Parts: sequence; C-alpha cells; structure tokens
Amino acid sequence: MSRLKVAVLMGGASAERAISLSTGRQIVAALDRAKYDVRALDPAALAGAPIPSAPPSAAGGAHVTAPGVALAPGVELAPARIERLAPREGPDRPDVAFIALHGRGGEDGAMQGMLDLLGIPYTGSGVLASALAMDKAMAKLVLRARGVPVPEHVATTRRDLLDAGALRARVADTVGYPAIVKPNAEGSTIGCTRATAPEDLEAAVREALRHDTLALVEPMLQGVEITAGVLGNDEPCVLPLIEIVAKGGFYDYEAKYAPGGSTHIIPARISERAAERARHYAAESHRALGCRGMSRTDFIVVDDEPWTLELNTVPGMTPTSLLPEAAHAAGIEFPALLDRLIALALEPRA
Repeated sequence: MSRLKVAVLMGGASAERAISLSTGRQIVAALDRAKYDVRALDPAALAGAPIPSAPPSAAGGAHVTAPGVALAPGVELAPARIERLAPREGPDRPDVAFIALHGRGGEDGAMQGMLDLLGIPYTGSGVLASALAMDKAMAKLVLRARGVPVPEHVATTRRDLLDAGALRARVADTVGYPAIVKPNAEGSTIGCTRATAPEDLEAAVREALRHDTLALVEPMLQGVEITAGVLGNDEPCVLPLIEIVAKGGFYDYEAKYAPGGSTHIIPARISERAAERARHYAAESHRALGCRGMSRTDFIVVDDEPWTLELNTVPGMTPTSLLPEAAHAAGIEFPALLDRLIALALEPRA
C-alpha cells in the first residue's frame, strides 16, 4: 500500500507561532514513516504577511523560524503555497492535513474553511466549532446554555476605558477582585494578567486589548486547576484528568512551556464526585461546540465543583503539553495518538 501523504501545518502568523513550531516539530518526528509520507508546511506567508518573530520562550520551537530549516531526516519546513494545495491531482496535494497551528489563522476556523474549500481532510474541529471555541465570550454562552458551569465575566473594549470608574464598579459588582483579565480570542495566556485590586484593572485591560479588540474580566477562582483531554468525533472519550500546579502559582506562558514551569499530577487530586463532573462537562463541552477529533477543557475545581475556563480545539503537542501526557496515562503512546487523530480526520464529516 502507498503511504498516506500528510501535510503538517505549523508555524503560521499568530502570536503563538513559537508554540506551533514546537508542536509541529514533535508531530513530524513521531509520525511513522512506514505509514506516512510527511511534509511540513508553514502557512505564514499565505496572506502575504511577514513571518513574525517568536516571543521569548523555552517552548523548544523558537529556533525554527523560517522555511528551509530541517525538522527531521528528509523533512524541511516549506512555505504552504495555495497553487500546490489547490489542484485535485498532483504530487504536492496531501491526503490529509495535520493542523498544528495555534491562535488566529489556524485555530479559529480560518484554516479549516480553506481546507474545506480545497476538499482536503484535516485533523480536529471544523469551522464553526473552531471559531466558537476561540471566541471565549461566545463559547461561554453556548456552554452555559447546555448547563456547563462557567465563571461570570465582564466584556470590555477600548470605549469602556473612557470611564475607568464605571468599569471598575461594573467589575466589582459582577466579578470582584482579584480578577483575571484576558484577550477574548487569544491562547497560551498571551496578554493575560491579574488585577488584584481596582487600581490594577485599567492597565490589565489595556494589556489584553493590545492583543484583541475585546477583553474579558473574570474572577480569579481559588481551587485546584485541572484539565481534561477528549478524543473522538460522535462518541468522545475523556482521557485521565491532570492536575496542574504552576511553579509560581499562576499558569502563565512560562509555566506552560518552560521545563519545570509546572508540575502535572495524574490522577488529579480531587474527589471522585468532582472528577465525574469534570469528565461529564468536558465531554458535554466537546459535543456542545461541535468539536471533532480532540479537545482539551480547562477547569478550576472550587468546593468540589469544576468551573469551566475554556476549551482548546488544537491542544499543544510540545514536550510539556497536556494532551499527549493524558493519552500516555491512558496507554496511548504519542505515535498511536497521531494515528488515531488522522483516522478521526478521515471519517466523513456531517
């Protein structure tokens, strides 16, 4: 049998480029060459935009910054060119795309829509689920309607900063302090800061709005931070729950990606009642948003109640990432996880 042609889409032009490069590197290295003809493609230049510089990080991908850099024997990172992907026949057209893109342009439905138009199957969720999950405010509306507990929030724009006193009062009434302030459609805690008191709020909102036109202010819940990975399409399976203990007490960019930045504990040290609820909410969130292939839902457990923070449709696959670790705890090694995701991608979409 001929090998399946797999295009690993990695890099991109978002603020999470470095993480995507690290994710893609791990995937390229682990795909079984007996099964797959692997090529790595960087879509950063598709829209004519310059390739962004990666933020400082210990994510292991910042040194892979441009096409032409070898990722594995016989595989180089090449620019994704639409004229090569578009023809129905041709040596460069992949049988399936493995999306290893994080953030805007890769995780928000844009890349998924392009691949749908080209007729190329791809890993993970489709356009609507990707867009909903990326838009935290919209995801909250959908999840709350399905009975999934999500924290209250205040949505803010630059216009709200014209009356900082009114904004502080609205946050105090709805959310309280300390609070977390984050961009509405960004990942990897980029632009996310804490407002421990009202006087911190304006600066925190301005920082979030540097990355988005909408910022969310949420209560800084105190409890056990856990995450639940999910695999599957119509019948999602929840992987073992992981407890996250950030070295500095806050699961920020460095805690997520720097070696030793956080400790992961499996199984999570929560009651069976809380664990059962978290598993239910993770599967329900996956179904409610219409996710496919994989997702990862993050929670804070407070007094035995898991509060849903957000859902990721393209979880990281870096050396410190959570979904591969949860799969390993379930007896699914990394190459087998990739096999499963590709098989799920090739199942017919509704």
